[in-house]
Amino acid sequence: MAVRRSLQFLRTTAIGGLLVIVPVAVVLFVLAQLLFGLYGLWLEVIGSEYLPGVVAERPVFVMLLALGSLVGLCFVTGLFVRTRVGAALREWFGRRVASRIPMYRAITAMTERFAGVDGEDFVPVEVDVYASGSFAIGFLVEKLPGQRAAVFIPSAPVATVGNVLIVPEDRIRRLNASVSDTISAITQWGVDAELLYKRNVSETKKPEEP
Repeated sequence: MAVRRSLQFLRTTAIGGLLVIVPVAVVLFVLAQLLFGLYGLWLEVIGSEYLPGVVAERPVFVMLLALGSLVGLCFVTGLFVRTRVGAALREWFGRRVASRIPMYRAITAMTERFAGVDGEDFVPVEVDVYASGSFAIGFLVEKLPGQRAAVFIPSAPVATVGNVLIVPEDRIRRLNASVSDTISAITQWGVDAELLYKRNVSETKKPEEP
């Protein structure tokens, strides 16, 4: 029985890690391809027409140009999705394509929280799981009918592995803390957890009745 539990733990933990690693690896791969593609473009333009000596003597300069171009491309894309046409395309992509990509919504929500964009997904919370007054640190995944909510409780020190629990909303308290501080406290076995309580803890707002 102990061996079976150990094997099950290893299997579920490995699968949980894989579900996180694969989407992140895909994003990093795409960004790397864009970066090196821009690097090659700048290398060709500068080396063939303008500053051939720069390519040989200062390749870092070309890489910085490529990195700046990538950041600029992301910025321009961000401006575009703020327009009416861009917002419509983003909604279509999220509904038709992105919804079929594993972990896309989770990674998007986490990225927005890291960037300081307000939202209702993956907000740091503390949860009275067993109504015992003993709280667990986790993330609010989404609100559900019946005044309940889905929360993700990480298993320290691995912030990407844990359990998804369905609990009543009155057992959830929203933390006025950043995602990075919350993950840092989890991965350090609670060290620097005081950073999560520098500001007052407020209860999760209940959804408005239709």
